[in-house]
Amino acid sequence: MIRPISLSRGHGLPLARRACRNSASAALLLAIAITAMPAARAQAPVSARVSTQTLRQGQLVRRLQALGSVRTAAGQSLQISFARAVVVRRVLVHAGQLVRRGQVLLEVASTPAGQAAFTQARNTLRFAQAELDRISDLARRQLATQSQVGAARKAVADARAALAAARAQDLGSSLQRVRAAFDGVVESVTASPGAQLAAATTALSLAPSAGLQAVIGVDPLDAGQLRPGTSVPLRSVFDPGQRTLATIVAVAGRVDPSTGHVELTLALPAAARWAIPGLAVQAELPLRSWHGWVVPRQAVLQDASGQAYVFQDDGGHARRVNVSIEGDQGEHTAISGPLAPALPLVVLGNYELHDGMALRTQAGNSAAEAR
Repeated sequence: MIRPISLSRGHGLPLARRACRNSASAALLLAIAITAMPAARAQAPVSARVSTQTLRQGQLVRRLQALGSVRTAAGQSLQISFARAVVVRRVLVHAGQLVRRGQVLLEVASTPAGQAAFTQARNTLRFAQAELDRISDLARRQLATQSQVGAARKAVADARAALAAARAQDLGSSLQRVRAAFDGVVESVTASPGAQLAAATTALSLAPSAGLQAVIGVDPLDAGQLRPGTSVPLRSVFDPGQRTLATIVAVAGRVDPSTGHVELTLALPAAARWAIPGLAVQAELPLRSWHGWVVPRQAVLQDASGQAYVFQDDGGHARRVNVSIEGDQGEHTAISGPLAPALPLVVLGNYELHDGMALRTQAGNSAAEAR
């Protein structure tokens, strides 16, 4: 027989009450702990892991890539022409051909009219000399006056001058070979075999190999920053391995209406034998040289208003410094502003920073930078 258990006042009731009180205390402690956790998290300092480097000053040069072509230096091309009318017998070169000094370029001959003029000049001298001899003989016999002798002598002198001019024009030569006066390149050929050229007509144009120039077109706003005497790296557009160092000799004072550019003339060294007239080239023009703080490009940020700024490590806290961008070159940027030279510059991890934020600098940065 199972007897029912009854709770007496002295034993069952106090035990139940103690169990309830213990459960309530545990719940209260848990609630306090949960409430305190966000507060503890809020009190923990927020920091960012960054890389820094020492501020450095340096020089930044802004360079402009500009295209142009090789040309003969102004006034150095030789225009081959003749003081008389000629008949072209042979043309031994063509446009663009490289020639050596003394090489035969073309052969010409006098026209029939020119040969006749030479023959006439020679016969006139012979007649004048014979007449002078006759008058002189008569004067010795007192049959001619001294004025007649003087007139005969003048006729001889005039005839000699006319014959000398005819010889200078090669009127009497049956064939004349024209040779190159220097090493160069044939720019153009306007003569053809069998053609008759009038006096002073250009038969061909010859440019010297030495003394070539490159003419580069630049924007008018950039032209004012370029000065004669500046050295400029120059290379062939079709073969970048062909390089040389040219020198600015002139900056045009006007804008070319056909291109909208200002022409820049560069002198090429004689050693640049790969440069021939008409070759397309590219110049790397130094436009501006700036000296100041030069920092990695990724160290410079911009806010929504376009203000450029950087962060410096000020005793383990981020310090924002507004700066002005002076120029860019490759992976570096030139900046100016109220920077503290003694404070390291944040170069990585700066995107998540705000002014005053705690920093955790990567170990070894300062030591590596010092080395």
